[in-house]
Amino acid sequence: MRRRLFAASVAIMSAVMLAGCVSIPSSGAVNAGNSAVVDEDPEFDIIAPGPIVDGTPEQIVQGFMDAAVSPGNNYRVARQFLTPAFADEWQADAAATIYTGARRPIAIDESSMIVEVTPVASLTAGGQYAVTESRAAIPLPYRLEQVDGQWRISEAPPGVVIDEANFASVFRKHALYYFDPEYRYLVPDVRWFAGRDSVQTSIVKALLTGPAEWLAPGVVSAFPDGVRLDPDAVPVDGTVASVDLSGAAFDDLLTVQRMQEQLDASLVGKVRNVSRVTLSLNGLEQDVPDLPGQVVVNPRVAQRPVVYDGASFGYLATSGESIDPIPGLSAEVETLAPTGAALGPDAESAAVRSAGGVSLVLAGEAPVLLDPRADLVVPAIDGAGYVWSVPRGSPDQLVVFAPDGTDQPLDVPWGGSSIAAIEVSRDSTRLIALVGDGARTQFVVASIQRDTDGRIALGPMALRLDDTAGTPLDVAWLDASNVASLTALPDGTTRLVTQEIGGFASDRQGPDGGVLLDGGNSITDIRVLTSAGALNVRSGVGWQARTSDLIVRFTAVQQPN
Repeated sequence: MRRRLFAASVAIMSAVMLAGCVSIPSSGAVNAGNSAVVDEDPEFDIIAPGPIVDGTPEQIVQGFMDAAVSPGNNYRVARQFLTPAFADEWQADAAATIYTGARRPIAIDESSMIVEVTPVASLTAGGQYAVTESRAAIPLPYRLEQVDGQWRISEAPPGVVIDEANFASVFRKHALYYFDPEYRYLVPDVRWFAGRDSVQTSIVKALLTGPAEWLAPGVVSAFPDGVRLDPDAVPVDGTVASVDLSGAAFDDLLTVQRMQEQLDASLVGKVRNVSRVTLSLNGLEQDVPDLPGQVVVNPRVAQRPVVYDGASFGYLATSGESIDPIPGLSAEVETLAPTGAALGPDAESAAVRSAGGVSLVLAGEAPVLLDPRADLVVPAIDGAGYVWSVPRGSPDQLVVFAPDGTDQPLDVPWGGSSIAAIEVSRDSTRLIALVGDGARTQFVVASIQRDTDGRIALGPMALRLDDTAGTPLDVAWLDASNVASLTALPDGTTRLVTQEIGGFASDRQGPDGGVLLDGGNSITDIRVLTSAGALNVRSGVGWQARTSDLIVRFTAVQQPN
């Protein structure tokens, strides 16, 4: 899909250049260039033609769907294909259907038509992107009427219908930010909006509405219930966006500071020309002091991977040929003869899998067995020290263990016959899982709900990420927004899929014999361990061994320091 989107972008840029008759002068004096700052992410307005005179019903419907690539002035061109009454009713931002392949129009009668498309994804009214579960064609009904002797559409599905090649040319992704329950982290919620002139308004409205349904149980918003944007727009004067809110008392300074923090994180530097956000509450502009303490937007882990070579457990040395022990922890982990592990916050704890099950190791203390069940996947550990464990053949038997050892079985929002891997995000608000269901592999993410008594639950619905082919092997968090999965293909190769949560997926061939992923701090930092014990890093279009003489048994997932 990325290749198709890139090709579409190149085509659009080429058309813009040709329309402007661009040429390089061959004579004249040498002049100084324009020193103005150029937008590093330029956006192009795509101009779609209006309805042709005496167009047939099929031509009018086709033209209307083509006009979805031009969102300017609230889809002014697309509305020209509608009857006057329906043009006022049609809500372009109600939803979006993203399809692949050709449209298939089917005439029902002179004034009715169905267009069949093959969906690949959809957008909600709030800009939430979701991969469709089925690629079966769906019928979209249209009705038409004569207006002054010209066919116009009087009924159509809500929202826009757009092909995947044009989607990224019309819609832009934007991260809304919410807090984790302890207000230590800002958690991204990626949305997609069209129309650059009003995108700041779309962002603030979505922010006030609240997080995506799947994410909502695991995060909190500082905006009180019932608060509204008044007036119903976010104007930008120069580089300052003005947000006017009403509908609540706003008498708590800390809450106002957190509201400002969410607005700044979602708008400043993210929306064209916005460098500051002013906040007015019930008609009074606020002078909001900075939020006390530091709120982390994208928590990072140690750059060096944590590895085990059969004897030593610790950080891989810069040379790639030795292991540096973790004080107070490495020796205790090594006594277990581990087969997998996850390192806790500040490298002061570890969840360790061994022949006896899953144990918790605290720095300077003897290991404590938590889960003696057989055939467990590599456990996960979160920022609060809770250990997550599940048997490979029973994906619905997930159990979380508190630091004091008490266990809590969890209801899971997925099905399947096996599970290969789980991992908790670095802000401890989300869990990813790679679940097998016959010949199908599901890559899913669910929110983690925590109450004040330390009780944990998973959100009732999981967000399904991109389809993953092959036998499931491992998953990894790459940063606050991006995850990866590794699968084995029948020909012996591996497939690595990187996915933005709420966005697109991209796949590439992994190293032969790949078995485990290690996330690092970005997509470019990802590492793959092979069955031969070589830790590979990306190098151009291929993979390069990070180790040579050192044979690595496994890499350990890390939580932030």
